[in-house]
Amino acid sequence: MRFAPLFVLALLPTLALATPESAAEPTTTPEPSAPPGDEAPPGDEAPPGDEAPPGELQPEPEAQTPSEPMAEPAAATTEPEPTSEDDEAKPARELPFFIHPSKRLPDFEREEKKEGTFITGLPELGFDPIRGFGVGGTLNLFVNKDRSDPFFDYTPYRHRIKTQLFIFQNGRIRYELNYDAPYIADSRWRLRADAVLWEDPEAQFWGIGRDNIRRLRFRDKRSGQERDFRNVNDYEDNLALALQDGDGVYRTDLHHHHMLQREQLYNLLGERVMLGGRLRFMFGYEALLTSFQSYGGRVTDEAVNLDGEEVDAINNETLVDRQLADGTFDRFNLGGFNNSSQYQFTSMLAFALIYDTRDYEPDPTKGVFVEYSHEYSAPWLGSQFDFNKFMLQGQGITTPITWNNGRGRLTLAGMASLGYIFGPNINFIEMWDLSSQAEAGGIMVMGGERSLRGYREARYMAPLATLVNFEVRTRLYDFNLFKQHFGLGLTPFLDAGSVFDDWSQLSFERWRVNGGLGARIAWNQSTILRLDYAVGREGSQTFFGFGHIF
Repeated sequence: MRFAPLFVLALLPTLALATPESAAEPTTTPEPSAPPGDEAPPGDEAPPGDEAPPGELQPEPEAQTPSEPMAEPAAATTEPEPTSEDDEAKPARELPFFIHPSKRLPDFEREEKKEGTFITGLPELGFDPIRGFGVGGTLNLFVNKDRSDPFFDYTPYRHRIKTQLFIFQNGRIRYELNYDAPYIADSRWRLRADAVLWEDPEAQFWGIGRDNIRRLRFRDKRSGQERDFRNVNDYEDNLALALQDGDGVYRTDLHHHHMLQREQLYNLLGERVMLGGRLRFMFGYEALLTSFQSYGGRVTDEAVNLDGEEVDAINNETLVDRQLADGTFDRFNLGGFNNSSQYQFTSMLAFALIYDTRDYEPDPTKGVFVEYSHEYSAPWLGSQFDFNKFMLQGQGITTPITWNNGRGRLTLAGMASLGYIFGPNINFIEMWDLSSQAEAGGIMVMGGERSLRGYREARYMAPLATLVNFEVRTRLYDFNLFKQHFGLGLTPFLDAGSVFDDWSQLSFERWRVNGGLGARIAWNQSTILRLDYAVGREGSQTFFGFGHIF
């Protein structure tokens, strides 16, 4: 366990903002029959019998002596009268500090937002083209308080604890625990904490460097000829074939793009909001423990011979073995592949500067989001690695069409990202995502459910990566069921990206593009269920998960 000492800085008290209009509001409403200006000053009731008879003219204000205060100024300067129980039950809207109106939730979201503490959860049955069938589930504990909370209209929740467990057919297991608290203790600070544990026996490795942006090419084991494969499934079926060598031993390339990965990640992050919540400064600490093993020379019972029978076979040299031997890792200053079950330690400081005008984080309808994030690892932090990694990301979201009082809508959402990693000793696994400090979590490059959805996870990797995503998010229908609110919609999308060895190669050449269609279910506003089907030049993929990809 590790700590970020800056998180325990004393939080500065902030003054509650009150407009002159709110200070002047009377606590009682005059009777409808009373004409303007007829109210007596507070605490100065007229004695019985002093009322003017019907039809008699009232004294003009000029009739007051100069020493007598005017009634209206007196009312504006008096303290509000004690409120009744009914008044106390009304929503309290005063904020302890200024929050820009752009951060206020949309009207429809405020109306449907649940009060109090509640749980959302869903058992998950899914299929991953890499890992097979999987089973698991996610539970979210939300603390919203009630409408008297001054932040109720400005944040999707006050506290959220999320826990997720998923086990796949191939043996991959992932457990995740997250905590998030915007405006913690009614302050300008936000606190996030993460713990993620996983083991993946078929972590993807498709090669490092821009030279790997090419068609899938391998020896056709049935014909013996080198050829290009247009479909990734056909390509992987060919790799899985086992052929006998001169000694009658079966050999296969089933795990040519696989490695055994074990990982533990611990994050503690703090954010301070400025400019009414539109500008945020984030800083924190990350501890990462990783180990990797190659399948080269190992025996597997999952290969099949040319007759389609499963056989025990020895894995040939894998792609990671080849790139370790041919100098690719040295050329990019990469380390971290220890071919051992023992963990290596990466210790990192991280910070980010974020400008955010989105109206609702889980499912925004308008606004912009711009982020610069930076991660730094060095031996003086106790790390076995030495590198810098940064990401620049921009998002734009707008809703040009609404209907049914905002319950139906068409939202256009786009994101563009650029990430770069450099240093004398880089943990190669850090090249797998643009930044672990990205708003919605690490963005796997270049391929998978949060980047190029039509391509295999980690299909393209290099020190410099670019990514563009565009989605048309529609909300078509909403309903309540068992005191839960649901919104249904469809999301056509387009993804594009590429990778480069260095800045001199940066261009719009050799980009990969895919399209697709998604379905979305908004559950009590704070939980978004996502189902995406994407098609790229190497085949198609289907993903199911929680939250928008950005």
